Amino acid sequence: MAEPTLRPRLSRRTWLGIAVPLALVAAWWLVMALVRSHVDGLIEHAVGRPLPEFELRDRQGRLWSAQDLRGQRAVLHFFRSRCHACDAEAPALRDLEAALPADVVLLHVMTDVLLDVPAAETDATVAQKRFARPVLMADAAFVDAFHTVSWSNVTPITYVIDRSGVIRFGLRGRQDRAVVEQALAAVR
Repeated sequence: MAEPTLRPRLSRRTWLGIAVPLALVAAWWLVMALVRSHVDGLIEHAVGRPLPEFELRDRQGRLWSAQDLRGQRAVLHFFRSRCHACDAEAPALRDLEAALPADVVLLHVMTDVLLDVPAAETDATVAQKRFARPVLMADAAFVDAFHTVSWSNVTPITYVIDRSGVIRFGLRGRQDRAVVEQALAAVR
């Protein structure tokens, strides 16, 4: 008859050392899932609604309004400094800028002012992105019209607007050129 093998028992301390980190990870994942669901709901709330009236200046001083976009398809790309996904998608957006047809207006909307990012950092971010299309500096009213100012650090977000000024797509997260082009094709 074979002798039984003895298995060492894990101490309570060892179990706690395993269980507590796992519970923290699970709680973090749950909180992030709830936040993501809430933010997705805020973004989707804008879809199907008219583009809010606005007046914002771009970095060169030109005043832009919702009226400037009427009759054209438009893309509003929200981004900020200190955003890894915004950095990662920048090359695809530069490619998109170069490929857009004449009836599409692409405006980059930067939310740094709402986040109290120092002007020098904002300038460095804009220079690093090398966007050819206008970069507008969002104010609280503009961001509130889309989701809420408290979520202005949830970037990137890209909205696609049809010729009549209705928001047709709210694309959350890092986008590539093909996804935005596909959304634009759907709003012809």
